[in-house]
Amino acid sequence: MRIRSWPGRTFRECDNHLWLSITGDCVPLYVDSEFAKSTEFRGTVIHPLIVLNAAIALSIKDTSVNSIAFLGAEYMRTHKYLRPGDTLYVETEVVEVRESRSRPEAGIVTWIHRGYDQRGDLVCEVKRTNLVYRRAHSPWRRYLREAGVAGK
Repeated sequence: MRIRSWPGRTFRECDNHLWLSITGDCVPLYVDSEFAKSTEFRGTVIHPLIVLNAAIALSIKDTSVNSIAFLGAEYMRTHKYLRPGDTLYVETEVVEVRESRSRPEAGIVTWIHRGYDQRGDLVCEVKRTNLVYRRAHSPWRRYLREAGVAGK
């Protein structure tokens, strides 16, 4: 199964500055325009950890609303840097689904999220696994029914 998440997300230089504020990461390539001009990139690029995390975040509403727990990421890869003004779009592929051995109300789902820029170039990939409620046990689905938002 493949899921395309929409909308995408356009990145700005302020995203790098926010990252610096939160993490303390101050690599000049991401926040010093004058320095970045002297590199092979000829300007600042968006921090790859922001992009990788955004790839997951953009897919959450389509993949993880019924999650119980994040179990881990097998890998996170950057294939291409984004520049300020670039937009990230995400496509998710379900690569494995199995029942949980310890929780009968849940299953384990593994996804690969692939991020593409506005030109369709592959930017990043994240392979992650979550413990997810089965449909009949989903508190989210129950909430929507009780709120009158979804059918029974």
